[in-house]
Amino acid sequence: MKLAEKLVKYMEAKNYHLARKPGEKNIIYVEGMNPDGTLNADTPNHFNDARLLLGFHKGIPTIEAAWEATTEPGYYYTDNPMNPNGAARIAFGQYRAWQVGIHGYSNPHEALIQVGLVKVHRDWNRDMMRTGDAIDEGYFGINQHHGWDHPVDDIHTAGAGCFVGRDSTEHFDFMDRVMSDPRYRHDPEFIYPTTIIPGDKLFAPR
Repeated sequence: MKLAEKLVKYMEAKNYHLARKPGEKNIIYVEGMNPDGTLNADTPNHFNDARLLLGFHKGIPTIEAAWEATTEPGYYYTDNPMNPNGAARIAFGQYRAWQVGIHGYSNPHEALIQVGLVKVHRDWNRDMMRTGDAIDEGYFGINQHHGWDHPVDDIHTAGAGCFVGRDSTEHFDFMDRVMSDPRYRHDPEFIYPTTIIPGDKLFAPR
């Protein structure tokens, strides 16, 4: 089964929304998966998650683009959390929570900015895992931005819990594509759904 078909099957089983009309983009992050659809060891502090855009062409699901990303904070913000209860690790699921906006102060750039509630696990014990961590729900600035071209094996300060595309040029390609979505072109305040999936569950036999 092709990756696009596997994603659709997984999302349908979870009753997640799928945008199927021409030009509409489904933003999906798969944790512990490479952009080519192969699983990896999901090593901490690495850009080893995939940022994907899935669309439908004549009813057939297609991966329109895939990039290196991280859905998790690296060592820096795990050890120096912005919240005293621990660094944020977004809970798997689907959220309708992002609008086009500007991320950052020292190097502001176009990104998808959190405007709706999301759930995160608070990594209070700094083990870089969600297991056993308390759930926190709110507005935490969990944005979708770029990672300032940090190396693949060092997230460093590029991510504190956001969805981070490693390469800046690739991030702007991502933004161009999501802004070509007819829903955004009709309404610049359109709120984008985004889905985050654990790679091991996506590829688990059913």
